[in-house]
Amino acid sequence: MQQPGASDIFDRESRRTPGSEGIWTFIFIDMVIFQMIFLMFMGERLRRLGVFVESQRHLNDLAGLLNALILLTSSWVVVLAVRAARKGDGALSRRHLGVAWLLGLAFCINKIIEYYAKVQAGLTPASNPFYSYYYFITFIHFLHVLAGMIFIAYCRGQARARAGSEGFVTGLENVGLFWHFVDVLWICIFPLLYLVGRS
Repeated sequence: MQQPGASDIFDRESRRTPGSEGIWTFIFIDMVIFQMIFLMFMGERLRRLGVFVESQRHLNDLAGLLNALILLTSSWVVVLAVRAARKGDGALSRRHLGVAWLLGLAFCINKIIEYYAKVQAGLTPASNPFYSYYYFITFIHFLHVLAGMIFIAYCRGQARARAGSEGFVTGLENVGLFWHFVDVLWICIFPLLYLVGRS
């Protein structure tokens, strides 16, 4: 009996929803949790509008936008890594995952620099409700980025030997879906914290 090749797996994978049910369930639950946090933020913002608007003026819009561009680029590179893995090209998938990991690192460095600048300016989680939410929301997202980087690094280590196998492709799709979710979260967080309501 003929064993399926990488191209057969690619054809079969293209006809189904990527990833496994577990990752979709996790993403849905995580999305609901973040939605509740965002609603709490907006409710508090309505009650203390002046404090929130004034506090937003001290955020670095360019740093937030740069991080959005970094994660968007990284998500695109992960898509390329998944495509290469489906075709059995472990070396190419590994290279793409390396680039995605480095972009994740760039996000983290940019965020740490932003945190440092805020603390040096005396803007801490204890400053006011806006900064309590700012640090809470962005730090939870930061932890998601770190988790995604760990998953990406693991897949990169496996790519050369396992690219083209159905189990690896599904696992990499799961990592990709999680990484896209992290990207989408920042696309929501950036305008919510940095832009909404500013004049």
